[in-house]
Amino acid sequence: MKNNETIWNLYAPVYDKFMKMNDSAYEKLYEKIRAVCFDKNVLEIATGTGKIAKHISASAKQTIAVDFAENMLKEAQKGIIPSNLTFRQASADALPFSDNSFDVVIIANALHVIEKPERVLSEIARVLKPEGILIAPNFIHENGNRRTAFWSKMLSVAGITFDAHWSEETYPEFLEENGWSVGNTEIFDGAIPMMYVECIHSEKFADEKIEIPSKPEYRNWMPEKLIHQLELGTDVFALGMAVSMIAGDRKNKKNNLLSIGLSVGTLAMTSATIWAKNMHKAFDYDGTRQMSRQIVEGVAKYIELPENGVGLDVGCGSGALTIACAKNNPQGRMVGIDRWGKEYDCFNLKLCEKNALAEGVKNVTFAQGDAMHLDFPDESFDCVTSNYVYHNIMGEDKQALILETLRVLKKGGTFAIHDIMSKSHYGDIQKLINKLEELGFERVELIDTTDCKFMTPWESKWMFLSGSSLLIGKK
Repeated sequence: MKNNETIWNLYAPVYDKFMKMNDSAYEKLYEKIRAVCFDKNVLEIATGTGKIAKHISASAKQTIAVDFAENMLKEAQKGIIPSNLTFRQASADALPFSDNSFDVVIIANALHVIEKPERVLSEIARVLKPEGILIAPNFIHENGNRRTAFWSKMLSVAGITFDAHWSEETYPEFLEENGWSVGNTEIFDGAIPMMYVECIHSEKFADEKIEIPSKPEYRNWMPEKLIHQLELGTDVFALGMAVSMIAGDRKNKKNNLLSIGLSVGTLAMTSATIWAKNMHKAFDYDGTRQMSRQIVEGVAKYIELPENGVGLDVGCGSGALTIACAKNNPQGRMVGIDRWGKEYDCFNLKLCEKNALAEGVKNVTFAQGDAMHLDFPDESFDCVTSNYVYHNIMGEDKQALILETLRVLKKGGTFAIHDIMSKSHYGDIQKLINKLEELGFERVELIDTTDCKFMTPWESKWMFLSGSSLLIGKK
């Protein structure tokens, strides 16, 4: 490495001041990386003074940041260090980690100052999981750009030389030549333009034999498991009724009462089964009615992310709303969380990820989370949304659950929350609206979705969805 450890140790105390020329680009970079690293095990290589690692650690499950320059690490360890962030001294081409250790590896603005970046990329491929993501933003050079040429010259005079001068075209080509499939890219303007790149290792991904489904499988909101249980219950009651009528003593009062009870039970279970099957038919995402698709796409229209913005979907189920919002906002990224409890065991993390693959949507991240206690700092997201979640959380104050969701919404951010907001579930919903307005929320509106917006009034009644409403507004 031409830019040896001595040079980086020398410039460590002034490195952050020198890099202020690219502050605006780095702010955009932090936003992008945070979303990808959500709830992941992350490795940052060539961390320098640790600015990226510190900015993204709140989003990640665990972050390890390494650098070969001791003085850089001393600077990085100044100030408050999050409990899930560890700094270690290590060389990029000899990482002290086992194979397949990390979900995400970050190497920012380092490959161009490394004499043999191919070796580093090979080492990254070793420690990255087969389905893992490499985030490799790097300075790029444009012919005739005087500002870039000036700052490159200044760095050279300071002893920091570029081993590679990649352009917007040649940098992705270099990565692909070394076995990486380039996905999401973006150019951040600065003293020296920076190209943000996400990629996966082609061979490792292929070896994993991850099959991309031909179409998404958005599971029905009326689980088939429940229908089967109702059918079984109907059969049990019907069998009991038949036995009672055939073998029982009709003159026996107790037996007659038992027969009546079993008949009523059979009728009730039959009615419940028919109701559940009709619900299942109406909610079929690709069926005739497609009510769930109508609701998901209707709610998603209210989510508009800013450039590089990040949105949150609370209770994502099989990922339909998260993915719909991501498709509508390619300039941003969506995060979907769910508890994925036993009562809805047909929904899970892998299903969400497969559905995103089937839809060809890459700007999404899914993870386990709890709507009652969101594991995010205040004002973390540009938009928040949810669909038919809070009314299912028994014994909890539904208005408090909405306030918890809005806690993580940034000032200026928007929200769209759809649920059964009837008095039996939410109490006086107007009190919540008044409270939000007192807290400074703007344009708060409750939209009745049973008035043919998402369903007809009759559908809302027989499906027990009366009170379904969409709460929207701005923080």
